[in-house]
Amino acid sequence: MSEEYKLRLGDAVEIDGEVWVWESVRRGIEARLRRDGTADDWLSLSMPELLSHAGTARRNSDTPLRRISGDWPADVLDMEKHLLEVFRGVPMEPTATAPRPQYDPSQTTQEQRIASKIAELAGTSLGRQRKALFDFWKVYRSEGVPGVDARLHPKGKKRLMIAKADPRLVAIIDRELDSRVNMSTSSRRHCAELIRRALQAMYPGDPICEIKGTTLQGYINERDAGRYSFGKATTRRTASNSPDREYFSGNAHRLGQVCEIDSTKLDVQVWDEKGNTFRPTATALFCVGSRVPLAWAIHADSPNGYDHALLLARAIVGRRAIPGSAAATLAGSATLPVELMKKINPYLDDDSLAVPWIFPHSITVDGGADFRSATFEAACRAFGIHLVLAPPNNATVKPHVERNFGTTSSDFATWLAGSTGNAVHNRGKRDVPILTLDSVRLAFDVWITTVFLNKQHGGLISPLFPGRRWTPNQMYAALFEVGPGVQLPFRAEDFFALLPTAPRVISNEGIAFRNRTYDSPFLADLRNRSLTGAAAGSRRARQFDIRYDPYNSNAVWVQHPETGEWIECWDKLIEDRSAWMVAEAQVKLVERFGTGAPTDPPRTAEFLDEIERRARSDKRARKRYLREAAAKSDDGRDVDVPPSEPVPIDLCEWADPVDVDDIDWDSPAYDIVTMKDVRS
Repeated sequence: MSEEYKLRLGDAVEIDGEVWVWESVRRGIEARLRRDGTADDWLSLSMPELLSHAGTARRNSDTPLRRISGDWPADVLDMEKHLLEVFRGVPMEPTATAPRPQYDPSQTTQEQRIASKIAELAGTSLGRQRKALFDFWKVYRSEGVPGVDARLHPKGKKRLMIAKADPRLVAIIDRELDSRVNMSTSSRRHCAELIRRALQAMYPGDPICEIKGTTLQGYINERDAGRYSFGKATTRRTASNSPDREYFSGNAHRLGQVCEIDSTKLDVQVWDEKGNTFRPTATALFCVGSRVPLAWAIHADSPNGYDHALLLARAIVGRRAIPGSAAATLAGSATLPVELMKKINPYLDDDSLAVPWIFPHSITVDGGADFRSATFEAACRAFGIHLVLAPPNNATVKPHVERNFGTTSSDFATWLAGSTGNAVHNRGKRDVPILTLDSVRLAFDVWITTVFLNKQHGGLISPLFPGRRWTPNQMYAALFEVGPGVQLPFRAEDFFALLPTAPRVISNEGIAFRNRTYDSPFLADLRNRSLTGAAAGSRRARQFDIRYDPYNSNAVWVQHPETGEWIECWDKLIEDRSAWMVAEAQVKLVERFGTGAPTDPPRTAEFLDEIERRARSDKRARKRYLREAAAKSDDGRDVDVPPSEPVPIDLCEWADPVDVDDIDWDSPAYDIVTMKDVRS
């Protein structure tokens, strides 16, 4: 962007008919303006509010709003030549020295030239009448070739199909769809029939009751976007918990500022010392800012408040290194600030587990009885930790720890012997648990310290460098060294009009564009909408064209299809990028680790070798246990009655072969039944 188009300190901005001069910025997010011509009349605005008024600033803003050159279609260039010839007498052939006689301004009038041009273009794709030629010439003089192109190739105006519907019909459709939140899933035809019955009951004889089936179905599809009225019932109930407002970022940029804790069943079967199989329960306490697990535990049974209190204590004090794993010690980490960590926490030493130490300031819990227990609440109160209770039936309040359980299932439990899959339909026909609970605990410690903490995390994207992902260890090292300090000066981002366009879908989260998310409260009626009446998410559903500035990614603009007004959508992380502590942390990340691949890759191969070694060891132990149990049952020590002596069985006298001729058939020893007796 040219320097003359940028917004600078000292620029004058017109607000409500008065001129204000931009003087300074406070705390990086608040602008101070002085009334022009006064010395002590001040006004404070947020940066988004200032930039919303910057379009009326008194500065040079002569920016071209249309293309001046480009690869125009052949019919557009031909129409330009015809217009110049008929209105200016310019020859169409570049080598011609004089215009054709019927288009010579010195010999013909304008009406004669227009009549000749109409006759010449008759029957061609450029054929136009007199008024159309004058309209093309007017557009060409004001807008040039782009205006001719826009008139020859008009683009259809996108608008919502529901915009032409009767408001009474829209209200009934919304009421019917809202009533299906807690109902079982039914068909669209069932919903349409109920809407028709409601129309006939409320407005008998009104033409609104004669709406076509296809039109009504299109309205239903459009109003159903985001409700999942005809999808899974569980998805519909979850979507109904979503707040009816603009989504906000839940990121935290201070270690321990926001933490989340939860428990889940591991997708692996283990066996205990008695040979019983079960699925253990894993509990994790996560820091949102760095995605570092402060502490974790794997329980054989469901944990209680006392178990969580011990977990909190381990998170605060720090854990010892696991035996036989030198790579998991604090001294062996090349990423963490070892010396500074040991100065802050006297309980850490070189043999401590290579897990970043973070003190939790607030912990978000759900409504489980173990998290609401008096023991866990007393432990948090003793350490001065704020306990935040999430609303019921709303898992999005603590999404980071919930998502981490999915990573644990796919990246950890899948590699273990006895993995059961993450769902019943993914489970094998038989499970062979050959790992003990202690082996799973040690394997989880190895995976956390060697793989998870050194793997690039999708949630650790810098607002300053959105194309770069960081590992939890790298993010912790940068945030740990920043801490509270001297404020850095804030440099405001420039604001100006956007020229290019890109098609995007407006979802509940906003507009995803170039690894960023933009949103505005004025997008409420455009979220997840279909412009053609097709089902949301289908290929026939159309997208909105957004306008953006290639040199300024703070905002994008969307034109409302009904009102034609331009909606300004700001980057949801713009305030995070302007924070001084975050800016210094991102700079330290780049200075220390660069912008390429991480220097400390995940040690997946070492982790798998350790798992295979423990699997072989536990398998031999299980076989030895089963052999001892079988031998104990075979030696007869559990039988109280001694075995009796074997007695020979005497054969019956009729067992010896007898000659058939010697048998007396009339003897009562033989009871012969005839077929007649059987039928009778």
